[in-house]
Formats: sequence, structure tokens, C-alpha cells
Amino acid sequence: MGGAGFTEMLLLAVIALIVVGPHRLPKIARTAGRLTRQARNAWQGLQSELQAELDADHNRKIMEATQARANPPASSEESTGKEAPSGTDGDNGKQDESADRN
Repeated sequence: MGGAGFTEMLLLAVIALIVVGPHRLPKIARTAGRLTRQARNAWQGLQSELQAELDADHNRKIMEATQARANPPASSEESTGKEAPSGTDGDNGKQDESADRN
């Protein structure tokens, strides 16, 4: 599926020889070969540019993920400057009881 075999190429050559003639066939074959080569080079260039762009994007995402793991974002308490209360409600109740005894 896809590629042309030897018999197909031979049939195309015979048809081209009949249609174009033996004098113009070499020039047309050179032109067709040059156009095919240019099309392949253009396609390979496009593929390599696309692959380079995808690699760069992939590498950028990996670097961002690595940096995010190495430097986790600050929690909301640290960023606002507020500290969590150091004592609990149970401790405050004990302090009040000891003040009442004295």
C-alpha cells in the first residue's frame, strides 16, 4: 500500500516515452527529479522545525515542573504575613483557672 513497484514505474516510463517523445523525455525526467528533491527537502525541513519546536516546548514544561517541585509556592499564611495562633483554647482555660486561685 503506498509505494510504486517496478512494473508500475516501467509502465509510467513507457507511457511518458510515447506521450513526450525520446528527445524531451530526459529534460522532463531531470525536472521531475529536481522538483521531487525540492519537495522532499522542504518536507524534511518542516518536519525538523516542528520536531525542534515540540522538543523545546516539552523541555520547557519539564523545567517548569522541576522548578515547581524544587521551589514550592508559599502557603497563604506566609504570603499574607499572618501567623497561626500559638496556643489552644484549652490552654487559655487553664491559665484563667490558675489566676482565679491566686
